[in-house]
Amino acid sequence: MRTITFYSYKGGVGRTLAAANFAVYLAEKLGQRTVIVDFDLEAPGIDAKFPLLQLPEEQKGVLDYILEYQIHNRDPGSIAEIFLPIPLEGIEKDVPLWLIPAGQYLSEDYYRKLSQLDWGVVFSEQRNGVEFFQQFLARIEQELQADFVIIDSRTGITEISGLCTQQLADEVVILSSMSSESIRVTKFIKQLIQDSHFAKVIEKEIDVKLVVSRIPKPDNLIEFKSKSCEIFKIPEEKIFFLFSCHHLEQEEFLAISNSEKDEELLNNYIRLFYGLNLELADQNIIKEIEKMSSQILSLPTEKSKKEILEMISIYPHPEVYRMGMRFFSLCKNNKDMLYCSWKLFNLFPDDEETQENLKKYYLDLINFHVSFNKDNFQLQITRFATLIDESIKQKTLLVIEPLYIKNKLKDKEILIYALILFSFKKYEKSCEIALRLYREDEIISESTKQEAWAIFYQGALALNWTDDDGAVDCQLIKNTEVENLLSNLFPKFDVSPNDLEVFPEPTRISSDYISSFYSYEDEPGLDDIPF
Repeated sequence: MRTITFYSYKGGVGRTLAAANFAVYLAEKLGQRTVIVDFDLEAPGIDAKFPLLQLPEEQKGVLDYILEYQIHNRDPGSIAEIFLPIPLEGIEKDVPLWLIPAGQYLSEDYYRKLSQLDWGVVFSEQRNGVEFFQQFLARIEQELQADFVIIDSRTGITEISGLCTQQLADEVVILSSMSSESIRVTKFIKQLIQDSHFAKVIEKEIDVKLVVSRIPKPDNLIEFKSKSCEIFKIPEEKIFFLFSCHHLEQEEFLAISNSEKDEELLNNYIRLFYGLNLELADQNIIKEIEKMSSQILSLPTEKSKKEILEMISIYPHPEVYRMGMRFFSLCKNNKDMLYCSWKLFNLFPDDEETQENLKKYYLDLINFHVSFNKDNFQLQITRFATLIDESIKQKTLLVIEPLYIKNKLKDKEILIYALILFSFKKYEKSCEIALRLYREDEIISESTKQEAWAIFYQGALALNWTDDDGAVDCQLIKNTEVENLLSNLFPKFDVSPNDLEVFPEPTRISSDYISSFYSYEDEPGLDDIPF
């Protein structure tokens, strides 16, 4: 059983309505046995979100259950008297959805009882409030075989909100507006929950997610999401949005049960709930992706782009990133392609489609700046280290290294791999890669062979593996693997480029000398490439 608390510092952000919709979504759409608990004891009323549900005049609830324990210092026992099934409009079948209300809050007696509630007594040394509430959850699981408990918490910073967010919850969904005070307190509460002493005592790690609600839908959702993550100091996979709906301003209704009233609002909720519960929603997300994929090529490019970006920003799901990666690759939209590709790569570093996609982009970028030819290749080795941006080389290395291990790189791609290692001063590894490529006599071209040797020789110079005459001396080599490769290639110990008729002996070339031959002004700016 998983307990999810919906909390907000202030009212008016749609917390209770979101909790009710999520409960219906779990019970009706996913068939999960779901129990709603109204813990907003001072301002109860989540039952009012369900038009067919009427609380009996003598209905007992959470308040009665807690007072029984507070006054008599004993386990109240079964919860049979405080829960009731929730009927849904337009649904004839029984839906596994129940409510434990705060109590019969429309009676004067309720507020008399509320005045008697004393949290100091409940959690005093004479009582064991922590154990009592853990037993309360256990009874919900035992008597209703619940899969989910959805708690509607009190607003503000109170004892009840602390109980709901720090002891009872496995996951907390905080709803917030973009007002300055809500942002400030929401960040504080988020940190308070994550550092909760209660949670540590009962060995529970609470997952906190944020919903920015009742705001106009921005034109650029990805940009707005990135800005919101920065403002609230929260990872982007843990932030979601509920946009403004003019229908709700006129009439409150359950969008999950009344899909015909406002399709946009329904989609907002569904996407939010997919994000809150990805494991259960996987199949539904895949269906959404298949639906989008079938329509994508028939829509105008800009419309397809907008819808895909919206889906990406709301569903932190690998297959959504994959769809975006494929679409933006097809459209040659490098910025959004890289965003999707790296998201997918970070989730699945061994995914070959993602590796190949990123490899193509970065190697194409590098090839634009480094032209491989016999006349200037040794100059290119030094030029590579000074011209290509460090972040590009790092990202390229991250992508092509696993492909090299799996023998998925072509000859020229292996050369770039060796060049990148050389530029990071990983000379021994660079020499080894270059020699292995050089050894492929019958497979590689003569020019590639020469280029591989040039990379090896530059590494040998950097490692002081050459004698005073500039010849490679195997006796100076401390790397066993490289020594073995050389010994197998050449029966003698001393090897120089002149002996192999590859290049004249290379010399170190200064950056000033390089810049006198190359002007970079007309080349694309690497600083403008998005990563």
